[in-house]
Amino acid sequence: MNIEEAVTAATAESSPLLSCLGQPVVAYHVTAIMRESDKRHARQMQLALLRRSIEALVDDGLEDIEAERFAAQFNGRVGSTWDLLHMSDTSH
Repeated sequence: MNIEEAVTAATAESSPLLSCLGQPVVAYHVTAIMRESDKRHARQMQLALLRRSIEALVDDGLEDIEAERFAAQFNGRVGSTWDLLHMSDTSH
């Protein structure tokens, strides 16, 4: 898996977030997370994106709980994809 594939996998089914934050913004942040090799720092970046995602979704009209649920699913995909990407890096 390369970074481009990782970003595509992490942002799959994220159209509400892509709609309110914009595809370039989400892709930029997810790409930065995927490029970060330090797991702790990547998780900090991920949490910042999670908070921003919730705020953007609420601003776009979703209820708080709905926004949190959607953002948590997105956050889980980003984390899982980061793990897969970096697991393959260490197996070479």
